[in-house]
Amino acid sequence: MIMPSKYLREDEALIGISAALLPLVEKNGNLPALWDSAKKINAVGSFERFILALDFLYLLGLVDLHNNKIVRVQG
Repeated sequence: MIMPSKYLREDEALIGISAALLPLVEKNGNLPALWDSAKKINAVGSFERFILALDFLYLLGLVDLHNNKIVRVQG
């Protein structure tokens, strides 16, 4: 589910969804606005997959939470 495989396309894998979310994080800081933008992406599919992708980005150290806003970590 995290990485693409023979049966799972890259855009449907968690790493592909996370890659699609990363540019949206820069535009939308709060969770509801980010979800409104992300749910238009077919590969995201559900709120559960959206949260899993955000968790994955957090674990990789690419996003963080500051003042109740999700921000991309620079550097």
